[in-house]
Amino acid sequence: MNKIIVLLSFLLMGNFVFSQSEIKGNVLDKKNKESMVGVSVYIPELQRGTFTDKEGNYRLNNLPKGLFTIQFSYMGYKTQNKEVKIGDKAITLNIMLTSTYIYTPEVIVTAMGYTSQHENAIKVESIKAQDLNHSATINIMNKLSEIPGLNMISQGPAISSPNIRGLSLSNVLVLNNGFRMNNYQFSEHHPYLISNYGISKVELIKGPASLLYGSDAVGGVINFIEEQPAAVGRIESDINTAYYSATNGYETNIGVKAHGKKYYWGIRTGMQEQGDFVQGNGHLVPNSRSNDRNVQLSTGMNTKLGDFSLKYSFKKSKIGLTTPQAILFVKDRGYNNEMWFQNLDYHQLSSKNRFYFNKVKLESNFSFQTNRRRIFGLDKYIVDMRLQNFDYEFKARYKPNNNYQQIVGIQGNYTQNILANAPIVVIPNYFQNDISVFTLLQKDLFSKLHLQAGIRYDYRKLYIPKINTGISDSYSHLDTTYQSINFTAGATYEINDQLFLRLNTASAFRTPNVAELTQDGVHETRYERGNIHLKSQQSHEADLGIHFHSTKFSYDLSLFYNQIGHYIYLAPTTDTANNGMFIFQYKQSNAKLYGFESGLNYVPSRYFNLKANYAYTKGIQDNGEYLPFIPQHKFQSSLNINFKDLPIWKHNYFEIGGLYAFQQKQVPSEEKTSAAYFLLNAGLGTTLKIGRQRFNLSIFANNLLNTTYVDHLSELKSIGYYDMGRNISIKLTIPLGGKYSL
Repeated sequence: MNKIIVLLSFLLMGNFVFSQSEIKGNVLDKKNKESMVGVSVYIPELQRGTFTDKEGNYRLNNLPKGLFTIQFSYMGYKTQNKEVKIGDKAITLNIMLTSTYIYTPEVIVTAMGYTSQHENAIKVESIKAQDLNHSATINIMNKLSEIPGLNMISQGPAISSPNIRGLSLSNVLVLNNGFRMNNYQFSEHHPYLISNYGISKVELIKGPASLLYGSDAVGGVINFIEEQPAAVGRIESDINTAYYSATNGYETNIGVKAHGKKYYWGIRTGMQEQGDFVQGNGHLVPNSRSNDRNVQLSTGMNTKLGDFSLKYSFKKSKIGLTTPQAILFVKDRGYNNEMWFQNLDYHQLSSKNRFYFNKVKLESNFSFQTNRRRIFGLDKYIVDMRLQNFDYEFKARYKPNNNYQQIVGIQGNYTQNILANAPIVVIPNYFQNDISVFTLLQKDLFSKLHLQAGIRYDYRKLYIPKINTGISDSYSHLDTTYQSINFTAGATYEINDQLFLRLNTASAFRTPNVAELTQDGVHETRYERGNIHLKSQQSHEADLGIHFHSTKFSYDLSLFYNQIGHYIYLAPTTDTANNGMFIFQYKQSNAKLYGFESGLNYVPSRYFNLKANYAYTKGIQDNGEYLPFIPQHKFQSSLNINFKDLPIWKHNYFEIGGLYAFQQKQVPSEEKTSAAYFLLNAGLGTTLKIGRQRFNLSIFANNLLNTTYVDHLSELKSIGYYDMGRNISIKLTIPLGGKYSL
């Protein structure tokens, strides 16, 4: 392995000849031929961008040679993505933008590099950070629930675990800054430590994605993409503050970033304090409080060799546990965590490096993460463990023209769990080493048919030095390996400029996690026992998608069928432990999940926008038993009304929307059925402009009718509590900026 890394490093740092050039041009409104001011001109792969000036002109210089996608975007206009081959000479690229009422997709980064969504056989949902703010939801994970097919297993506003098309926990991967988060995700009580700020957008792959990310991507992938650097020659900053009524909570966040001719940097820090939340019946949920601190630092540079970036993220969270023990002792509402809480620390240091050689682009990416999880009981810490991960990735992307590209890569991960001196051992110490090789290619035929296919080999070695065998307190060890070969193949076909089809089939795998193999004791409110004989899950899914759009209307339909062999799940048994609790045992069976998501968007004028979507998922084992954690079928709709600008009040809007969750009766024996419910949400916002300074203000209300309800995936229902009642948020953002050079 070391020889491979040394060889790749030598290839990257060898003797190469580089040329740099520039792109310049003018942007006009296609209808009236007038210059457009403030159009965003951005090259996602280089993370470099600028805005058009008063005459509609733009310029980006010091660019490396190669084929790159340039994105031109402006609110109310169709986004244009242009592929340009940058050479030794300056390029003049003039653009005319066409107004449209329907949002046009941006360049995506999760699948086949930096490409348009219409060219990918793998469907990728994308949601911008500013759209996530149109909600009173406190946790960014919960804000993603408006995407059809994505739900959250939650235990209050601070603890959320994603569920994609009925698969959750270790079946779903979450990426932070492009690297997988190893987050003790075997339990629904372990939240992902993602900050609400410092994110440009979130991309979601629904369905198997092992070809791109390896084990655990059976259900899908959620990719939190960091915010873009400042525009070249600019310093940008923002101040954010928010208040939430249901928790009597607040948050503040401040960010500053700048981009000179060669170097760029950024810093962001924030805090959040949330008290115990109020249910729809007006009663508090005891010990549901949380406290959060976070810091993000980034720097990078553009050189003749390529682009290099370094980022550090830190988040510290204290999250109360609403458990039977906590309910007995925590009586008063407050912010401070005094007993029965999780104390979580997360650090990530990552480096991304890109090298450009005309038709070939090379990447070498590295990440080190450490995740410390402690649980404080009545008067002391009862759990203390630390997960450390080192990830590396080497990729080469060959793109000789607009019609063909191929990616080959090597990915690896080293993980170890380190136990401290605490009385409860949830999982033992272990060491895990992964390495994989893959290739993915895309070929365009007739300019309308885009073919995509790939194959991947994964190798995982797992060593657990000490396992309780359950026989007279005797111990053994586990030293085993897992191997898997997976594939993807699909196509998109553009029937015309408005209608296209997407078909994809893919396989994925998941090795049993350490908890599923070794657990033997009380975990939260259950006695859970592992199964050392578990096999790897293997998934095969077929997806069919239809997309139509016109100037005022768009419609999407996605159908899926996922066949899973050796599905791993936790089920009750008739056996009892020494403490009298019934034992839940990890088991396996073959299973299938199928369903669809459907969504439409209608914009009759620039002042009205109507959206609606429906998601249906069914999961069943081959023996006829239903799968656990299958979400309710849900219908969501919203109406957005934009008002004309006033002298100092700009971008004024009003939103109203509803969610109807159907009754869930198709549940396994250990789950309770869930009743249907309806939630009404509303909000309004504006931009106050005084001189050159802007103030973005919004007021949103979730569960406006104060409905008393409990979602099927809520962990609170097992202990007799409902989900959050009416929650009103008030948010203020103050953007600042100016010229910068370095």
